[in-house]
Amino acid sequence: MKRVLRSSLALLALVFATATAAADGRFPRASHHQHLISPATAALWSSDPLAEVALPQPFTRLLAARTAAFGDPAALARLYDEDALFLASDQPGWVRGRVEIGRRLAGTFGRAYRFTAVGYERDGTAGRIAGYLTRGDGDAARHFAHVLLVLRKGDDESWSIATETILFAPPRTTAPMDADRLIADMDAAHIERAAVLSVAYLYGDPRRQVEDEYARVRAENDWTEAQVARHPDRLVAFCGFSPLRPYALRELKRCARLPHTKGIKLHLGNSGVDLRNPEHVARLARVFAAANAHRLPIIVHAKTRATDYGRQDARAFLDDILPKAPDVTVQVAHMAGSGPGYPAFADEAFEVFADAIARGDPRTRNLVFDAATVVTMDTSPETAERIARRIRQVGIERIVFGADLAVGEDGNPPPRQAWAAFRMLLPLTDAEFETIAGHVLPYLR
Repeated sequence: MKRVLRSSLALLALVFATATAAADGRFPRASHHQHLISPATAALWSSDPLAEVALPQPFTRLLAARTAAFGDPAALARLYDEDALFLASDQPGWVRGRVEIGRRLAGTFGRAYRFTAVGYERDGTAGRIAGYLTRGDGDAARHFAHVLLVLRKGDDESWSIATETILFAPPRTTAPMDADRLIADMDAAHIERAAVLSVAYLYGDPRRQVEDEYARVRAENDWTEAQVARHPDRLVAFCGFSPLRPYALRELKRCARLPHTKGIKLHLGNSGVDLRNPEHVARLARVFAAANAHRLPIIVHAKTRATDYGRQDARAFLDDILPKAPDVTVQVAHMAGSGPGYPAFADEAFEVFADAIARGDPRTRNLVFDAATVVTMDTSPETAERIARRIRQVGIERIVFGADLAVGEDGNPPPRQAWAAFRMLLPLTDAEFETIAGHVLPYLR
C-alpha cells in the first residue's frame, strides 16, 4: 500500500509540475541528450519472460495458500518459519520472524496477485521456487515483480517459507522508439531541436556476447542517421561505439562522412572503460584526438563501473583525455553522474571539473554539461540545493537541458515532464531557468 501511495503522490507532483511549467511558458529550445531505439536494439534490451513450470503438489499447495492469504497477517504468518527472513526491493531492509513478515506483506500490496513459477529445486528437506508475481489472466497477464522463495520441510512433512525476496521490477521489455515519436514528444514540450545519441555502443559492452558486433554497431548508427534524416530541420545524430574496440577509429571516420551525424557519443560505463587503466586511457585519448581532428563534438557518459568512481576518475579525464580534444565541444552527460538522480559520486566527480573551471583551467574552455535526468520527482531539497550550487559554480552558460530516453511509466519521463521536474524542484531564479532554456549548442544550430 505504501508503494502504491508513493507512486500516486509522485504522479500527482509530476502533473502539477508539468502544469506549472506550461503556465509560465518557459520551455527549453533544445534537448541536448535524447535517444532512439531501433527494433534490433529493443530486442537486445528486452528479456522475454520465462515459461511457467508445473510444481510438485506440496509446492503448489504452499503457493495456493500464500495467494489465498492475501491481506491477512495471521494467515500469512502461518506459512513462514518462526525465524524466517523477508526482503523486498522497495523496503529498507530485512524483516525477521513470521509475525512481522505477515504484517509487512499484508500492508505491501494494494491488489491481489498470484505466483507464476518458472523454476524449482527440491532436495530432501530443502527447496526453492523462482518466479514472478502476476496480475491478470491470459493475454492480460502482467508480471510486475520477480520472487525467490527458499523452502524448508518440517518434521510433519509440511513445507514452509524460510526466506522470501521480492524484486519489484517486471521482466524488461523495451519497445522501439523512432524519430516520429521523439518529434511528438518534442512538440509537446515546445522543443525546437534535439541531439539524437545512437546507442550502438551497447553492442560493444564486454558483458554481452554479440555476433557480428561491428556490423550491428554500423547498422544501429545507420538506422539513427536514417531516422534523423526524416526530420533534418529538427534533429542531428551522434554516432555511438565503444572506444575500446578495435573498430573504434574506423567507425568514427565512417560516421564523420554521414551527412546528418554531427558528433560522437561515448558511454564509458557501458563500454567497460577504466580510467585507472593506462591502456584504456590511451585508447580513449586516441578516440578524442581523432574526433578533434574531424571536428566532431563529443558527448561522453563519464561515469565508469568503478565502485568508488569519483574524484580520481574525473581527474584522469581532465588530465589525460580532455586535452586531446581542445577544439570541439565536449559535453559531459548527467553532470558527471549516470542518472537518474545526482548521488554523492556524481557530485564528487563534478566538483573536480567545477574547481578546474573556477581557476580558469584552459582545458575546460569547451567543456559543458547536460543535466539529463539529474533532477527527478524523488530529488530531495538538499540534493536540489547541491545541484543548483554546482550549476552556479561552473556557470549557467555551461549547463544544457536533456531528457535522455523516455522508457515507460517507471522510467525516464518524456521531455515535457523532465523539464517540469527540473523547473519545479531546483532553487534557481527565473532568469537562470530562462538562460538554460535558451541554450542551443553550436552543433544544433
